[in-house]
Amino acid sequence: MSMELLFENRKLIGKNILNIIKDNGYTKSSFSRLTNISRPTLDKLIKGEVDSLATFKTHIQKILESQDMNEEQLLNYVPKYKTKKELVFALSDNAPENHALNPKAQEMFGILEDIVHMCELYYN
Repeated sequence: MSMELLFENRKLIGKNILNIIKDNGYTKSSFSRLTNISRPTLDKLIKGEVDSLATFKTHIQKILESQDMNEEQLLNYVPKYKTKKELVFALSDNAPENHALNPKAQEMFGILEDIVHMCELYYN
């Protein structure tokens, strides 16, 4: 794999660098010190805004060495912890009198009620 391919995909590489920082518990400042890359340059790398191939190569090489990775691993980096969007429900009997749910909430509660009834059928 060539450094030119990484340069062509520098937006993706920037996202992967940010994921490496997050996954390993670094801050941008600590990662900057670790790799000996200035903070403004690190920000440009993360945003995929480094326009010079020579500068890009120099700094990516520092990152690869600090993380004991190769170019392919950096290009195909999979975050360790993907954020999950979880639904959070809160039920309350303290709604004010004459409170009306919006139509979307009514639809969701209707679906939940159907699911509860199905569970009652199969688990009792």
